[in-house]
Amino acid sequence: MEQSTKDKLYLTAIYAPSGPPSGDMARWQARLTSLTNWLGPAWAVLCGAAASGGLDGQDIDWPRLALLILLVDVGWGVLWVALESTDWAAPLRRWRDWRSGEPVASLPYTLPGSPGDRASRWLGQLCAWWRDDFLAACGLAFSVVVVALLVTAVLGTLLGTDLLLLSAAALAVMQLGLAWTGGRAEAAPACDAIIVVALPWLAGLVVFGGSFTLPSVGLALAFALAWGAAWQADVRWGRLLGVGSQFLVVLLLVILHSPLAAGVILVLLVPQLGLLPWLQRGQPVSWYVRYTRPWMMAAMMVAAWML
Repeated sequence: MEQSTKDKLYLTAIYAPSGPPSGDMARWQARLTSLTNWLGPAWAVLCGAAASGGLDGQDIDWPRLALLILLVDVGWGVLWVALESTDWAAPLRRWRDWRSGEPVASLPYTLPGSPGDRASRWLGQLCAWWRDDFLAACGLAFSVVVVALLVTAVLGTLLGTDLLLLSAAALAVMQLGLAWTGGRAEAAPACDAIIVVALPWLAGLVVFGGSFTLPSVGLALAFALAWGAAWQADVRWGRLLGVGSQFLVVLLLVILHSPLAAGVILVLLVPQLGLLPWLQRGQPVSWYVRYTRPWMMAAMMVAAWML
């Protein structure tokens, strides 16, 4: 299957599971209202908290956990949805040939053709493009981005310096995702996996007193690989990466003397392997992801709880 076709399936399945999307705005609005979209980051936070031991006993800091879930869902999640689901490149391409717009008021005694006159014309064209083109195409998404950035800054400040640093890392990954796709509202499964799984897992770990040890970070990265590779399960390397990363989790648990947890994860891997042949029978990748995701999420929690 061509990459563009897989990207369309990826966007359709996540943004509008009940039907095909109708434009950039419909896609990201559908994803914002999708329960599936919220479960991934929140579940990864719970896994990170479990890996740190913060969910053991009776002294769970529920307000702090709620703030953290708000950060990864309403902050990082909404920001990422708005950024990756909007075609930012189209108005930017039109700006290169934009010539309409009245010059803004120039300074007194500005001569025609002078730098000041050219600057006033350029600013007039920029204002016209911003009002008539950019805001018409991306205005709502831009507003959501601004609000999500403010929410991220406020919640990150309340939760501490470590969360501000992780938020900066999330923003860097989002920027890489936009650069990779050229800002054309195309899917970036690798970046999506880092933002949905790896960084929320690490956030849950650090907020509840855990440390960035090799096992905890290794589990977060391994499951992020599996999460993203599931969208490439129709090609050989995607299947190898998705299954192989979970076998790495099993190996790590064996090394950590948790054979029971390793055995449970192997059992949870069986349905994921069992559904692979259906891809050869015409089922789309989105179907495979929808039916294997609960098994992977269960494996995430089992592995995190045994650290």
